[in-house]
Amino acid sequence: MDLSFVNTHSIMQHFTNIQSLAGATIQTTFLRPTSILLSLIILVAASGLSLFRSQKHKTNIGEIIGRPGDRDFHKALYDGYFKHKDTLFTIPTEHHAMTMVPTRFLDEIKAQPENILSFQKQVTERFLGKYTGLGVNDTLVQSVKVDLTKNIPRILGELQDEVGYAVAKHVGPCNDWTPYPLYNMLLHLVSLLSGRIFVGHPLSRNETWLHATVRYTIDGFVGAEKLWKYPKFLHPVMQYLIPEVRKVHSYLSNGAKMMAPLIHERQHDANEKAERSDMIQWIIDNSHATDKGNVDYITKTQMLISVVAIHTTSMTLAQIIFDLIAHPEYIDILREEVMQVKPTDEEPWTKGKIAALRKMDSFMKESQRIRPPGLVTLNRQVEQEVKLSNGLILPKGSHIGVAAGINALDPELYPNPQEFDGFRFLKLRNMPGNENKYQFVTTGPDQLHFGIGSHACPGRYFAAYEIKMLLSKMLMDYDFKLAGGENERPKDVAIDVRVIPNPMAHVAWKKRTL
Repeated sequence: MDLSFVNTHSIMQHFTNIQSLAGATIQTTFLRPTSILLSLIILVAASGLSLFRSQKHKTNIGEIIGRPGDRDFHKALYDGYFKHKDTLFTIPTEHHAMTMVPTRFLDEIKAQPENILSFQKQVTERFLGKYTGLGVNDTLVQSVKVDLTKNIPRILGELQDEVGYAVAKHVGPCNDWTPYPLYNMLLHLVSLLSGRIFVGHPLSRNETWLHATVRYTIDGFVGAEKLWKYPKFLHPVMQYLIPEVRKVHSYLSNGAKMMAPLIHERQHDANEKAERSDMIQWIIDNSHATDKGNVDYITKTQMLISVVAIHTTSMTLAQIIFDLIAHPEYIDILREEVMQVKPTDEEPWTKGKIAALRKMDSFMKESQRIRPPGLVTLNRQVEQEVKLSNGLILPKGSHIGVAAGINALDPELYPNPQEFDGFRFLKLRNMPGNENKYQFVTTGPDQLHFGIGSHACPGRYFAAYEIKMLLSKMLMDYDFKLAGGENERPKDVAIDVRVIPNPMAHVAWKKRTL
């Protein structure tokens, strides 16, 4: 099995102490003779840096809970949510204070257009997209929300074929117990599945392309964290001195070289457009007229899709597998359901068959309820002052969000919220009138992990199909357990408002004998 293009150490590098990484960068940068002038600039700017740090949280609204240096805001969100159910409170995250808006104002928040409460600008600002490339654009949203979603029934056959290839390549025969770092392995699996639909063969299996799509996100996040260690006026210079930011630029440059022949071919063979239905074509179709032939723009949009299509999906699936290991009583029940829906490996997946995996869907949603990839949703940058119905003001320039992770632990919404109940949502769906509610992809005031309203995660339907197809294959073909005789569920890595499945945890796999 080839697990070479991303290794566990490199992934852990993103999820450990970013501050120490930044410190190392500063030290090695200043020791270079070519950096003497820059060192002098930074020394002169020391007082400016102090001022910058003091102003970073000037948009605090309501009670401030937590401290700017905290690496984990889970407790601050928990305390603030239950203390301020009807008022605002602020968590002073490192780069931008985040004001939490109570769920009673959800309708007011989601009704505001992008030019008033901006999702795209919030992402770009928080992750310094001007330099790291991280962000969101209208082409991405339209291509995923509309084209990808409506084409799911057609692409299931391709996904099923790629599941077989990916599992054979990255899990393999496992005639005896074989350990793999789970999160790393899932990145490989999901990147192959996503690539099959996004760029197609042969590029989707090109190791250089796969490496770029996986590392783009990791190095983009690390690069942003390091850039934030400097005042903004130095970012245009520091982007060239921070290795991760330079790597992001190289991924985009090299990716454009690989994408260019495909894009040019489509421009010259416009008559065959109807026969082409993949993410490349959707991006071209949804781009502004000036960008339809812009290789750099199309490549960047492809890379941006990988941020959520690969990493968030892999995180979600990793948590599900950890929960199955922690609650093994569900494994045979889910296997039986898969057998009832799809008796043989050759049996084709259809939209209806996947929808019939109701027990699996419930287990997935319960896993996500307790351990979502992020604790805050409806992240927005306030572009114009907003006055809420009770008179509270969201000032221009502030960053807001909703404490979705804690909302899902509210006993008023879910009895015994700290208890894992894999069939919690199945029981809710079995109640009269709830047949089409409480699904993994459902959003609502009590189901906020995918957001709500026009900016609800557009790729959640595709991700659900990927997860169910991969999980079904793994359940039917393998037994799995924590490697090394471990019994305790691996602890998550908490960074800011993110919840990361432990990237160092190994899971052992063994081929089932039927």
